[in-house]
Amino acid sequence: MDFGTVILIIALVAIAVVVGVGVTLAVLISRGVLSLVNKSKPKYELAKRNAFKVRAQSTAGPLGDVMKQRIRLQESLEATQRSLAVAQSTRQYTGNLDSIFGTLRQAGTVLENQLLVAQREPDPAVQAAYAQTLGGQVAQVIQTSTGIRSALAAAAAPMTDVDVKDLTRTLEIEATMLKNWSATYTDLGES
Repeated sequence: MDFGTVILIIALVAIAVVVGVGVTLAVLISRGVLSLVNKSKPKYELAKRNAFKVRAQSTAGPLGDVMKQRIRLQESLEATQRSLAVAQSTRQYTGNLDSIFGTLRQAGTVLENQLLVAQREPDPAVQAAYAQTLGGQVAQVIQTSTGIRSALAAAAAPMTDVDVKDLTRTLEIEATMLKNWSATYTDLGES
């Protein structure tokens, strides 16, 4: 091999190593950045929502009413979604509540879009009309959402005092029977 071929091979190996290290670093950095973005996104959304709540509370007039309706609607639907998820994770019977909530969530999405249009409306008189019209619909969705959570709570059927009393009575009977059984067999063993 001549000197030029050796230099060419060494240069190609060096380039391959540099490209390999570069690709590896790029993959590691991109994964780290994506991981960081995924971790910070919920915190960003929470901060954004809290800022919106503060803005809604401090805004007066029809714009403030529209913003407050958006917040109440979102919070009610999210609370119901969490309640359904917990009930399903504990295998509580939910019947048709999931499909009812799906329909309610669709209605909530339509209302959310209409409220967003109302929020961006530049004319306060038109915003007031939106707030009044949509306010009744938002109240209905919130009432239905609360009804779903109430139905879940009623279906939980906690143990009543009667159930506890029956359990205590059964336990006392069993304890008495065990005591008598033990005394009988102890007496037989002494004979």
